[in-house]
Amino acid sequence: MNLKFIQKLKKIDLKHFIKENRKPKIKKQEIIIICMILMIGITFFSGVSLGKAVYNTNIKNNTQIAKPVLEVEKDSEIIITEDNKKGEYTFIVKNYNQAEEISQVDLTYYIEILETDLDNSIQYELYKGNEILELKENRTKEMALHKDIKKEEKYTLKVTYNDSKNTIEGIMQEIQIKVHSEQLKV
Repeated sequence: MNLKFIQKLKKIDLKHFIKENRKPKIKKQEIIIICMILMIGITFFSGVSLGKAVYNTNIKNNTQIAKPVLEVEKDSEIIITEDNKKGEYTFIVKNYNQAEEISQVDLTYYIEILETDLDNSIQYELYKGNEILELKENRTKEMALHKDIKKEEKYTLKVTYNDSKNTIEGIMQEIQIKVHSEQLKV
């Protein structure tokens, strides 16, 4: 007996042919080992080195602070009485001292007259030289003194007592003059 088996022929196309004849894949472990060997070899032969350095440095600095100078020369006190109803008080604001040291910074200043509840019985006017200064809330506007230029300003406070508004016995206090200064920013 002759038996013949009929085999079905496989269909061969290009896709199947390439799949069957492919070389086996390189495993991940082999790739990692090759990369590590290459990195170590490159590092060793290129002269690259890794390290950490720590430096200590002592820095000494010697600086001087600019010296602001603002002095007020005062005159003697004035006393207002019922007989002596007017008085003048003179003072000088300057940007240098007795040792002739001139201010090394620009300064602004204003003059404030301090009083407490005088009921307008005492009136005063402030003069800079011959020019009358406007007072707002008993303060002058800000004025400047520049550095490295020796300068002085003369002020006169004229005080007048008005006896029709109050008796002198009811006014037993002092009027104070304050000069406030501030250094200008550099």
